[in-house]
Amino acid sequence: MDVEVDVNGVKIAFKRGKKSIPLVYIHGSGCDSSLWDKQLEEIGGFAVDLPGHGFSDDTNINSVYDYAFYVAKAAKNLFDKAVFLGHSLGGAIVQEIYLNFKDCVSGIVLVGTGARLRVLPEILDGLERRDEKVVDKLVGMSFANADESMKNEMKKKFLENIEVLLRDLRACDKFDLLGKYKAGEIKIDVPTLIVVGEKDKLTPIKYSQFFKSVIPQAELRVIKDAGHMVMLEKAKKFNHAILEFLNKRGFL
Repeated sequence: MDVEVDVNGVKIAFKRGKKSIPLVYIHGSGCDSSLWDKQLEEIGGFAVDLPGHGFSDDTNINSVYDYAFYVAKAAKNLFDKAVFLGHSLGGAIVQEIYLNFKDCVSGIVLVGTGARLRVLPEILDGLERRDEKVVDKLVGMSFANADESMKNEMKKKFLENIEVLLRDLRACDKFDLLGKYKAGEIKIDVPTLIVVGEKDKLTPIKYSQFFKSVIPQAELRVIKDAGHMVMLEKAKKFNHAILEFLNKRGFL
């Protein structure tokens, strides 16, 4: 890893992009910083390995907030303030960072995520049984038009990290800020971009449209012919949306 930060005795690893801009990418369930390789190359920034993923140490994690604590504290070692970009579980972590560690947030990007992230019980039950067919289903739901090599690589990663994947999805299943958004208790007042794949089956477009309705100043970008793994399937279009946002808001 390019950068390692100690947070309360836990090593948090980051992969550095071609430009050291104040942008922190946060991957989703069962993944790691390599998810963002195409973005690190074209845009720059730093991609974190969540605790227990990639090159970061593991520690006791029971909730999305727990992940947010380590990411926020580690990022503060790199920048005073940064744009936090999170996918799926990573998007939930971004929301928790904004709510609990706002002093380090200059902007947020929510990618294929929601204010609530319920997980199908059969997915959780199947992963507890280490059922490979359930992993196949999860991978199948993650893509719209990916080639088999991309799907196989994701399946391999999920199977190798199935216990961490299950922990991540359990954290997602417990994550629920929907009522607080609807009640007006959460008001996001930093520059915000929302990105979703047009054919996302895991976090459908309606999740992102809800964010747009409760974050009036937010920009919403729907990437055509892309599924949940939009940053992999349509990297060029995704990167263009991110760069446009960063430039327009003065982050570059």
